Amino acid sequence: MFNFKDELSRYQPILELKDIEDALHPSQMQDLLDILQHIAKSSTQPPSFE
Repeated sequence: MFNFKDELSRYQPILELKDIEDALHPSQMQDLLDILQHIAKSSTQPPSFE
């Protein structure tokens, strides 16, 4: 059964966008940007069925 009070006690808010940059190391930020660029590039190209 879902225990609302228990779930609220474990709740941790997500970081604000401005705080994410401070929380990530520069190498992690570059990895994240690479992943986002790959997703954006693959979503604009038609799928290849090789």
